[in-house]
Amino acid sequence: MSLDIHHTPPYYAVIFTSTQTDFLSGYEEMAHEMESLAKIQPGYLGMVSARSQIGITVSYWATLRDIAHWKSQADHLLAQQKGKSDWYKRYSVQICKVERAYSFDKE
Repeated sequence: MSLDIHHTPPYYAVIFTSTQTDFLSGYEEMAHEMESLAKIQPGYLGMVSARSQIGITVSYWATLRDIAHWKSQADHLLAQQKGKSDWYKRYSVQICKVERAYSFDKE
């Protein structure tokens, strides 16, 4: 998996951190569905994710308007409601403007 998004700043990062409940029925399927749906949204640039004791997903977007559109997308709203009712103990979201980006890849 590449961590380099390959886009020229400025762009935006949405950082979603979470801890889950013990009730995760349907979570993996919904996560894959939301990733597929995000990829076809205007302004979507990419996503990276990791889960251990906490989950961290960072999605990248061209504009704040694109982020707002994704947040209010109908299927995404349903997933958000399911997350609050079933899958997450807590979560937080930060939206950041990326003004400079660089990476290293040994390979």
